[in-house]
Amino acid sequence: MTTSLSAAELAHLVTAVPGVRGIEPGIGSTLRAIGSRIRQQDPQQARFGVIVEEGSRRVVIEIGIDDSRPVKDIVRDVQETIIRSLSQAGDSDDASEAREDSDSCIGDQRAPRVTVRVQSLL
Repeated sequence: MTTSLSAAELAHLVTAVPGVRGIEPGIGSTLRAIGSRIRQQDPQQARFGVIVEEGSRRVVIEIGIDDSRPVKDIVRDVQETIIRSLSQAGDSDDASEAREDSDSCIGDQRAPRVTVRVQSLL
């Protein structure tokens, strides 16, 4: 995963997905954002409702959705949006490095893991 996309940019991408009302922080991201600010870590990676775990290549997004589309479709679109954006940012970061294998898929070790937590449905 790359640090070229901040948590704020990820939040903006997610809220553009049809059916997403907005980022809705849960207790996990709230505690993590507060802890990050207390330890004075990188403020771009700490945001309520968005957890970016750089070392493990994992992203957790907490959202509120409406009933305009099926829940599984909204969640799938959010996951695909984040994976696509992080992969594109990673490709631009890795442009100077030679890749050993040319094909990449979602199951690739370099692909980020995205968890979407639906906090509310209105």
